[in-house]
Amino acid sequence: MQPPRSFLEDIIDERIEMAPVEPATFDDLLASGWRLLGYAIIRHNFTSSRGQICQTIPLRIRLDSSLNFSKSQRRLLRRNADLDVRVGPIRITPEKNALFLRHAQRFQDRQPTSIFTFLHTTPSEVPVTGLEFAVYDKDRLVACSYIHLGEQAVSGTYCFYEPDIRGRSLGAFTILLELQLAQQMGKQFYYHGYCNNVPSEFDYKLNFNNLEAMDWKSGLWTPQPRVPTRCVS
Repeated sequence: MQPPRSFLEDIIDERIEMAPVEPATFDDLLASGWRLLGYAIIRHNFTSSRGQICQTIPLRIRLDSSLNFSKSQRRLLRRNADLDVRVGPIRITPEKNALFLRHAQRFQDRQPTSIFTFLHTTPSEVPVTGLEFAVYDKDRLVACSYIHLGEQAVSGTYCFYEPDIRGRSLGAFTILLELQLAQQMGKQFYYHGYCNNVPSEFDYKLNFNNLEAMDWKSGLWTPQPRVPTRCVS
């Protein structure tokens, strides 16, 4: 299926090499639709989904005092209160890479072979300070997620989890943990990637209050209604 000609004429597909940047500059990049991917900072307003070209919609969550979690999200936090969450600088270990490879088996197309498909080799420092949430069930690592810190913004950079665990919704759980920490740090925005303008596996990112979306033509961010979905596992 071919996209409309007008869309083809307005395609954005840009990347810059990953390098250290000032936290305020990182804020500006995120606010302009850029995101982190491996050794680059990228932005693109199109992708493929289910065999067709579609548009991407950058998303963020405003972290002011009006942000509250839904009833199901609060229930998820209570359900996982027994897990041990360790927050610190990003450290890639064989244990984490092995978990990533098990998680990557969920991808049907273009299955990644290394965690560095999504992270720089010095992710705790480049392009800005990076932190990890390592989630343990007793002594077993079951999830790991990464954020990068701007001056007033936080990038939810990547998350992976044990694919054989059901009922804990670990992907949604780590997003809630990241939001809580971002609020505690006094940040203004949490950027959690993009969804598509057609239904896709990214629709879970719409299930948050204080949601905003960016218009590629104007560069403006506007409030969006929360779209409840089932928590992803």
